[in-house]
Formats: sequence, structure tokens, C-alpha cells
Amino acid sequence: MDPYAVLGVARDAPTEEIRQAYVDLARRTHPDVRGDDPAAAEQMRRINLAWEMLSDAESRVAIDRRLRQPPSSPSPGPRPSPADQPAARPHQDDFDGGQDDFDGDDRPLTGGSLPGWMRAGAPLAFVAGVFAVVFGVLAGGFVLVRFGILLLGLSALLFLLSPFVVLIRSRGGPVR
Repeated sequence: MDPYAVLGVARDAPTEEIRQAYVDLARRTHPDVRGDDPAAAEQMRRINLAWEMLSDAESRVAIDRRLRQPPSSPSPGPRPSPADQPAARPHQDDFDGGQDDFDGDDRPLTGGSLPGWMRAGAPLAFVAGVFAVVFGVLAGGFVLVRFGILLLGLSALLFLLSPFVVLIRSRGGPVR
């Protein structure tokens, strides 16, 4: 895709001119303006993608470099075997600035949530720990203070583990 052609601007256009072209096209093309036109959403997606590509200076330099290269023609020599070609990378969103966030686990994310005991456990352990420490100090009960500190530590541990539990549950169980 040539983002300059999508926005209808010259390749040497300044960023402000590109932004103005984007705004004008968005005002005319947005699905809310065009009503039930099924092509409006696709056009708007392309316009947004073109703007994202050209609004970032590094991305624009890379696009200009790619557009300056002559199209490669197939060489008459032997074609490389699939084993000689590099492995295909997983699909990467055009909006991430070239950062690949693939973690090797391609199971779909689902609505992971904390189990009830963990959701209630951290705040209850915290409150009980604070009360135990306060009453232990006031009553002079060293055992009660120790128990309160233990509960505060348990509360912190549950709090710190909760994002990992949610991630594991959102992937459908333990990582294989």
C-alpha cells in the first residue's frame, strides 16, 4: 500500500499537509458520515493506516526507502527451496512501530478472571493484618503483631500474583 496515494499527497509533502489531507478525507469518508455504505469502514481503515504510517518520522523514512526501490523482477536462476528461506514471522500489527510482541504462545486470550478466594483474599488479609498490628501494638501482644505482619505479607503476595493468575487463566490453563 502506498500511503501517499491513499491520502492523495505528494511524497515530499510536509507533515502538516499530510495531516490536513487526512483530516479532510476522514471528514468525508467516516462511516458515521457515509451512513450504510459498507465500503466506508474499509476506506476509513486504509486512511487511518496511511496516516499512522506517515505521521511517525521513522516509519515515514522506511516507507520512503521502500517506495524508492525499483520493483524486483523474478530472476531466471533457480528458485530457492522453502528450507533456504527464513521462517515466516507471525503477523504483526502495522501500528506497533515495528515492535514484535509475540511471546511464543499463540493460544487465544479469553476473559480470564481471578478466582473468588483470590479476589477477596488480598483485601481481607490486608485489613485483618492492619487491625492485628494495631491491636497487637496497643495491647502489647507480640504474637498478634507477628500475625498481622504475616497477613500483610500474604496480602502483598496475593496482590503481586494476581496478574499472572489472570494471564494463565485467560490462556485456558497452564502454559504447555
